[in-house]
Formats: sequence, structure tokens, C-alpha cells
Amino acid sequence: MNSYVLQHSLSLGVPVNIIYEAKDGSLSQRRVTVRRMDKKTALVWCHKRNAVRTIQLVNILAAEKQKEYA
Repeated sequence: MNSYVLQHSLSLGVPVNIIYEAKDGSLSQRRVTVRRMDKKTALVWCHKRNAVRTIQLVNILAAEKQKEYA
């Protein structure tokens, strides 16, 4: 299910909400727009940090479309 939501962001260029586990084990909730994705990672624009981030797909615990872009 997470990959479908991430593909939606990648295809349409719209933000999605994710919850992921950081390297230190902490949980973080972010609004991101996927720029590129492969089998293991996603290159995203993080709207909270206003910066590009690389996220390991296995660390994404949940992903959902934003209602206005669903």
C-alpha cells in the first residue's frame, strides 16, 4: 500500500504524508513529494525541512494521500 501512495506522489508531483523510522529509531511524520524512487529508496522533497531527503523504503511505516490531492 505504501508503494502505491508513493507512486501516486511521483506520478502526479503531489505531496503525501508519511510516518517513518529514522536511523536513530525515532519516529517522524512528514509531508513529502517523491522526486525519484527505486526498489530500496525514495528521493523526496521534505516540506517540513524544505530540503531533499533520501528515505529507505523499509523505514516507511505508513503513507497516505493528502485529502485535497486524493
